Amino acid sequence: MSTKSVACLGGGPAGLFFARLVRLMDPSWDVTVYERNPADATIGFGIGLGDRTMANLAEVDPGTHHRLAAAGVPGHGMELRHRGTTIRWGEQGGTAIARQALLTTLREQAADAGARIVFDRRMRLAEVGSATVVVGADGVHSGTRGALADRFDVREGSGSAMYIWLGANLDLDAMTFSFVENEHGSWAAHAYPYAPGLATFLVETDERSWRNAGLDGFDASAAAPGASDEVSRRYLERVFAADLGGERLQANNSRWARFRNIRCGRWSAGNVVLIGDAAHTAHFSVGSGTTLAMDDAITLATELTSQPRPESAFQRYEERRRPIVERLQMRAEASQLWWETMSRRLDRDAADLAFDYLTRTGALSFDRVRAAFPDFARTVRAGFDDAVAAATGAGGRADDPLCSPVRVRDDVLPSRLVVTKPPLQVGPDRDRDAKLTLFGGLALCGAAAVIADLTGAEFDADSWRDINQRVSALTPAMLGVRIAADDQPAHAKAVEAEFRLVEFDLSASSTDLNSLRRLTDAIRVLRKDSASLRLVAVDLGWPQTTPYRTGAEALVDGLEHLAGAGLDIVRLQPAGPDATARLATVQLAEQVRRATGLRVLVGGPAFTAEQLRTEVVASRIDLAESWPAPLPSPAPLRHRPSTGTDPLD
Repeated sequence: MSTKSVACLGGGPAGLFFARLVRLMDPSWDVTVYERNPADATIGFGIGLGDRTMANLAEVDPGTHHRLAAAGVPGHGMELRHRGTTIRWGEQGGTAIARQALLTTLREQAADAGARIVFDRRMRLAEVGSATVVVGADGVHSGTRGALADRFDVREGSGSAMYIWLGANLDLDAMTFSFVENEHGSWAAHAYPYAPGLATFLVETDERSWRNAGLDGFDASAAAPGASDEVSRRYLERVFAADLGGERLQANNSRWARFRNIRCGRWSAGNVVLIGDAAHTAHFSVGSGTTLAMDDAITLATELTSQPRPESAFQRYEERRRPIVERLQMRAEASQLWWETMSRRLDRDAADLAFDYLTRTGALSFDRVRAAFPDFARTVRAGFDDAVAAATGAGGRADDPLCSPVRVRDDVLPSRLVVTKPPLQVGPDRDRDAKLTLFGGLALCGAAAVIADLTGAEFDADSWRDINQRVSALTPAMLGVRIAADDQPAHAKAVEAEFRLVEFDLSASSTDLNSLRRLTDAIRVLRKDSASLRLVAVDLGWPQTTPYRTGAEALVDGLEHLAGAGLDIVRLQPAGPDATARLATVQLAEQVRRATGLRVLVGGPAFTAEQLRTEVVASRIDLAESWPAPLPSPAPLRHRPSTGTDPLD
């Protein structure tokens, strides 16, 4: 090999485009691409390239950009079909293109730039180790990554859902999601056009539905290379007959699989560097696999041809790309979980389901949806208001969804907003007035519940009883207290003080099943002893024993016991201020809410009012800790004393 040589293992989009760019940027590099498939192999249907990637292409390689834009289908609308109703909204950017057209174009462009492409050759890392640079562009099943797994610090896992890539002769004008329920379970199709009259038709389902339908009989290990699962293809034609309109599904090496989640602690080792799916994967539901691969190729080629040594180029490549990739992987993980648990949501109407889909990753809020798709947002808001009215019997419509009423057991709270504050630290002669001013003022401002955080503190029951009676007489808000779960004297004082809401703090405690069950006795005693008590809450903080990606069955089991004892509200708090922690909290909140029927309270400094508003409209949470927040108009006084005295005196 020459002094500067690149061996690129894998002739997919990432490897081919990288090869072309290196040759264009510095022709002194000798570049060879090794592709394991024959030149005439046709695998796959259509793929998507994002607007930003197309813009990057236009900047670094106008010729390739022009060819891909001419061969592809520009951005299209979006459509969701569910139980006989179709919802459409907006336009989705980017370009969809047949995978074969993409590969053909990139092969020709790479060859024109002087790169060599060797087909039908599966090269091992040891065979190309003498190259100056070895690029592992061999995809999700990367042999390059596997050969150096320890050095790349590979972390991988598989999703729980089953999916299969198919195609169809459909003239779609929108990215279409279709949900179907039958005697075997729940099914979802992701269909999008990639050429006139042609569409990718990916189907996803949970394992139970897949097995119920008898689709687990295909033995991929015993099948001929490239063989498709014809039994599943024919079955899915029947499931999606209404969407296909008489057309057949097309198979091309189509087999059921679970999505592989790949993360690497390092993307390079010695003279070997990974790009695309070999380095990282992002669930197909965010449509960014090829986009990430092409952007990797641009960055790596740029750094390799501008840095003095490959090692420094690899470092700069990873520094530039990793933050972008990890942000998208975070969103993709949330999207993956949404699709894996879609069967939980199919009781919703089409507009509600569509909004839940749009906001599943935290990238879009209700405010942004309202600005981008006003007609669709009005439909979503009308459905939300109808559901609120049906549940609470309240008339009218709050200006802000956070200010809409919510039913909790037998009570209707006037808004979704909860404020938790410790008492002000003042002298004993001003203590009562300070408490009354703070907590009474918050109640008058329109919060649904104002909770005094007295965890670990001594407090005077008589003083708080007086404050409770005054606040209850004047506003519909509930004054509550937050106390330690194991503080028996505080439990008794909470009863004596006539708090209408009591929250047990378990945020710093174990949340295993046994600890939750032990709390049932405390709740039962509280319910029995207090005539004024209306609602009981528990603050779990972030239950570290329950990673949301692996399910929350034990937590749900324990909370069901507490609900039977009289628990009403569960508070969850993110483990940190970052977006990943927020998404994890919301995902767990939704699961707890749906499985137990309990109201879920989420919020705090990690969340903005805009984010909390979105989660309330999407019915993932019920109550929001948010202060300051867009509170409703001050609550009207329940009565005005005729004596002319100030009722807060």
